[in-house]
Amino acid sequence: MVFKRRNKLSRTQRVREYFWPKSGYRRTGVYLWHRLSRMQASPHAIAVGFACGAFVSFTPLIGLHLFLAGLIAWALRGHILSALFGTAVGNPLTFPFIWAWIHKVGNILLGRGHGAAPIDTSEVSETLLSGFQQAWEIFWPMLVGGIPTGVIAALLCYFPLKFGVERYQELRRARFAAKLSPDEPRGQDHEVRS
Repeated sequence: MVFKRRNKLSRTQRVREYFWPKSGYRRTGVYLWHRLSRMQASPHAIAVGFACGAFVSFTPLIGLHLFLAGLIAWALRGHILSALFGTAVGNPLTFPFIWAWIHKVGNILLGRGHGAAPIDTSEVSETLLSGFQQAWEIFWPMLVGGIPTGVIAALLCYFPLKFGVERYQELRRARFAAKLSPDEPRGQDHEVRS
């Protein structure tokens, strides 16, 4: 495999790399951009797939992000692998901000306004029902707020990515065409000696 490591990382090194990549976030972003741009699909399909992944990142359905992103991308005829890359919008650095934002937006959309009483999580509930009820009071506004926010994030990802991939693929095709074309004849300045 081309991109396989020579020395495998231990579990703790993999966890550290997930939260703080050794090569930095900029290089990781550049790598992700090249991977997306070089996919064998139309720019529309790549952008739709990535937008689906970005949309799903704004939902509180943490364990289902990859599955839902792939399913939605498949339903919209987007590129499934780019949808999986799109879920990187939600990561350990962005999730706290995303969750706070979608909870706030959900409370506003549900009519609870800015002054929604915070849920007291310091008390341990005695019954499963009250625990489920407290979890639902957090989950439901996050789900309601996550859907419109996810749609906006998907649109913000779709258009720049589509035009960027189109441009990248055009330039790449032109470079390959220039490499494959035979050398132009040298014309009159080339003399044949006998």
